[in-house]
Amino acid sequence: MAISYRKGGRPYAVADIDFSNDAELLFWDTFYKACSSFRYIEIIALSRALEVSVRTVENWKYGLTFPRKGIAQQVIDWVSRGKPMKKISPSQAISDML
Repeated sequence: MAISYRKGGRPYAVADIDFSNDAELLFWDTFYKACSSFRYIEIIALSRALEVSVRTVENWKYGLTFPRKGIAQQVIDWVSRGKPMKKISPSQAISDML
């Protein structure tokens, strides 16, 4: 049986930060709360507007990923405005491409 003992060494430093009052955490909670109520149509509309994949917005809904701060702020603002959407018919979409 081996005898184990604690070796001496240089003490190391760890930053003393109070994480309980993190403002960024409140921002993340606000974002995930805004995304948690998304329905399919809202996910599709948001992915088209932000030019990201549908899967990316679904990941936001389920709290799996977090976007860049600018996008997160836009999503929170969009939800606070009542999730406004424009209806675009297929004929208008083709004329916009030309």
